[in-house]
Amino acid sequence: MIEAFFEFRIPLLDSPTIHYTTLLMKQINKPFLNLIALFSMVATASAQLGVSIRMNQSQILAGENVLVGVTITNSTGNNITLANSGRTPWLDLVVKRGNGEPAASIARADFGPVKIAAGQTMSKTIELSKLYNLRESGTYSVSAIVRAPGTSDSGFVSNRILFTCSNVRADWSQKVGVPGSPGSTREFRIMNFNNNSKSLLYAQVVDDKTGTSLQTLCLGEALLFRKPQAAVDRGQVLHVLYLATPEFYVHARIDINGRFLGRELHTRGASGDPRLMTFADGSVKIAGSVMYDPQAAAKAQSKIRKISERPPYTYN
Repeated sequence: MIEAFFEFRIPLLDSPTIHYTTLLMKQINKPFLNLIALFSMVATASAQLGVSIRMNQSQILAGENVLVGVTITNSTGNNITLANSGRTPWLDLVVKRGNGEPAASIARADFGPVKIAAGQTMSKTIELSKLYNLRESGTYSVSAIVRAPGTSDSGFVSNRILFTCSNVRADWSQKVGVPGSPGSTREFRIMNFNNNSKSLLYAQVVDDKTGTSLQTLCLGEALLFRKPQAAVDRGQVLHVLYLATPEFYVHARIDINGRFLGRELHTRGASGDPRLMTFADGSVKIAGSVMYDPQAAAKAQSKIRKISERPPYTYN
């Protein structure tokens, strides 16, 4: 019977494949036919949904928000609705540590129903760091499982991505009290992290009692031949001033809970490089700079005449 199975795939030279197939199936017992049917069903199902994931970076600072994009393509030929079945979710993100053990889950994902028309593709971005504890340094892997109606719990599995979480030493830190919570303290930290040959500047807010990172924010690329400056104002807001390009400095602000409050661009003033200054009333301001106004810069640029606008000249 095993020989018949392997010969099943080889057509006769003087006969159409379908004739040869019919001849051999008569020689195979019923259980073996059931096995062939099962393999056929699996091969068909594997092409029904295409699932892939992507990440923008493979090196991440521990505590940073980790985003994963999930893309699903419906090749079933029919409109489908992906929805949870009881306690079984239609979408699972499987995260494992480098030793193969599952990463610690900190929240249960609850994705609502999604409709995908036949032949259409749907993409969804998920904050992985809200579902799993990724604050410990080490290597991790992530993959996605999508379960469609009428399929097994094994579902459709995506590609697997490896990424690394790292801890780095703070270049600057300051402990501050928490307004409205006597006795509670938090620590602001400024860190530099090299990611794929880029120097990225991070701000972090840490619970001083537990040592847990409450928020880790990437402020952007920084040119470190000018040391970043940091100060905390009377409202417990962290101010960071750093050189982002040869022309522009960035002034970023983060509150005590790690919420990003905004940023402004500055250029050098007449007195040299911009600098953070703390005044007697506890306020923090930028000195020695000119705040960049993109609208004013665009307006000034529009007044510059192009070479093509130069009037014609006649030379004798």
